[in-house]
Amino acid sequence: METIPEDIRYRLLEQHGGFALAYSVAFQPELSHFGDERGFLSYCKVGNTAFVLADPIADRARHEELIDAFIAAHPDAVFCQASLNTAEILSRRSFWVNQFGCENIIDLDTYSFDGPKRRSFRTASNRFSAGGYQVRDMSLSDLDPADVRAISDRWRRTKVTKRRELHFLVRPVVLADEPGVRKFFLLNRDGEPEGFAFFDPVFEKGRIKGYLSTTRRWLPTTDSLASYFMVRTAIETFQSEGVATLNLGLSPFHHIEDKVFQRNRLARRAFRFMYRNSLTNRFVYPVRNLAKHKASYGGVESQTFYAFNTLPSIPRLLKLIRACRIIT
Repeated sequence: METIPEDIRYRLLEQHGGFALAYSVAFQPELSHFGDERGFLSYCKVGNTAFVLADPIADRARHEELIDAFIAAHPDAVFCQASLNTAEILSRRSFWVNQFGCENIIDLDTYSFDGPKRRSFRTASNRFSAGGYQVRDMSLSDLDPADVRAISDRWRRTKVTKRRELHFLVRPVVLADEPGVRKFFLLNRDGEPEGFAFFDPVFEKGRIKGYLSTTRRWLPTTDSLASYFMVRTAIETFQSEGVATLNLGLSPFHHIEDKVFQRNRLARRAFRFMYRNSLTNRFVYPVRNLAKHKASYGGVESQTFYAFNTLPSIPRLLKLIRACRIIT
């Protein structure tokens, strides 16, 4: 596995990590790194196919150079959840480029919990506050690790992917303190944790400009509005600090139109099938419900892209599902 020292990755992240998955690109376990002290991209291999996560962490002027060098070293390459800029670079290199789904981004400067569309936030705050609950931004080391692990394990057992943590497009949950990552915990009236919400930093020229909501979990016995209560507390905390944005993450295959680049028709049909098919949503991954939930927060949608250069397309989609560990 290629790697770049952690301190160099963090320094590059602070300067060039201005996209949602930048922290995951820099620090997700089991990813290889391609580049040097001036910039890098991260990837994993399934068979002969190299799957690149999002964008390079480097000065924008070096992106094309890095991407060209990577393609030369890994001719069968797939770029997942890439930005428009990366999609344009790959399109010029004869990649098929398909839309991959939207990220939902909240402008914290103007965000408000007033009005009928934010009723769930207000209901959650009233209900949990009346029950003596609070949400605290705190170090995980201040809690019993076994309690936090129990929350995570019991939450995952209620999900379709109950047997394993997801990887690649989703950064696996880390039940330890991490540099720059904010961790909010839902505590009951006895001070015991019943849920948590983690947020990865998004940087701009050495300063945190926003956060990505990466993980929200709570005990199955806890009211399902716990998510709204934890996120509201996090948003109000970030607003008080002058943080500009909160990215709610990817809604896979949502609002795909494919009108900009040379697309692969079979990949487009596969993405639309996975979004619409009830059995896929029930037994593989609930992409429709995820998109609906994120839409309830409001915000602006920003499209991401999936680009590849080797046919046939379907085996690479199946490899992507393996990379994410939805199936093994």
